[in-house]
Amino acid sequence: MSVYAALGDSYAAGVGAGPSTDSCWRSTAGYPVLVGQALEVSVYYGACTGATVADVEKDQVGGLGHQTAYVSITVGGDDLDFTKVMTEFALPAWMADDSVLDTSLRTLHEQLPGRYADLFEKVRARAPHARVVVAGYPRLFDGVDCNPLTFFSVSEMARLNDAADQVAQVMRESTDKAGFQFVDVRDEFVGHAVCDDPEWIRGASWPLEVSFHPNESGAAAYGRLVTAAFRTGAPVKGAAGSAGLPVECGPCRTTPAPRFRLPDITSQRSLQGARRCGLDPNEVAHLGIRIKDPGGDPAALARLHELDRQVLGGT
Repeated sequence: MSVYAALGDSYAAGVGAGPSTDSCWRSTAGYPVLVGQALEVSVYYGACTGATVADVEKDQVGGLGHQTAYVSITVGGDDLDFTKVMTEFALPAWMADDSVLDTSLRTLHEQLPGRYADLFEKVRARAPHARVVVAGYPRLFDGVDCNPLTFFSVSEMARLNDAADQVAQVMRESTDKAGFQFVDVRDEFVGHAVCDDPEWIRGASWPLEVSFHPNESGAAAYGRLVTAAFRTGAPVKGAAGSAGLPVECGPCRTTPAPRFRLPDITSQRSLQGARRCGLDPNEVAHLGIRIKDPGGDPAALARLHELDRQVLGGT
């Protein structure tokens, strides 16, 4: 019986694509399940939200074996503190410290290639005959943040998209060195970023854990691309399909995964930043209280965005 093993982080676990089934936030609408159905093979669903490259090595690679005919990997975002970066960039201008992305990019270029090399070596050792594809990450934005509770500036969205391009480059180079196949999803998601119509990537959403992850349509796009990559070339030796084969999940998390957080406008950091930027901290605090009311306060949100533009130098 052939097995398809899906390894990685929240993007591979299907976070945002549908209801979660366990503490890893695995979803039956995630792309691994779709790929398994298309290939008609059983699935080892090792991917887990919050997983770093080291976590995949420690907790997921052990699920590979001589029956593993296909392996997909999407990982690296949590090594780069993806959730922390998104939380920081979502803050209004008087609170934000965008230097967190600089730290992530140093990790990307200085440490992640070596981490990928170690992981890919272990994957090949455990599944020597498997076809292995490494699926990347999309650009998140198309220049618009339509969510009233977040404050991504145009320049911040551009920086995040540029970071996604740098991540893709490192992933591709590392994948090529290992002799695996890189699946670049960026072009597929053009026109389907946060706030696009139709949107394939969620903006700030409830529950907050699914924010900035592919929705059901985005997971389906991943599924199409990964399936197509597996079907390229000669059939994998010993890979025999059979519809209706099971999905086996890997180990679950024992600690909470990193979670995106909305800006706390009433925090000391916010009020101190407001004062430093020439805003009235009392007004900011009052607005922050108003937006916490059930249903929010559209006028208060509009005023906060006006103050954000003021600090950025806009109108």
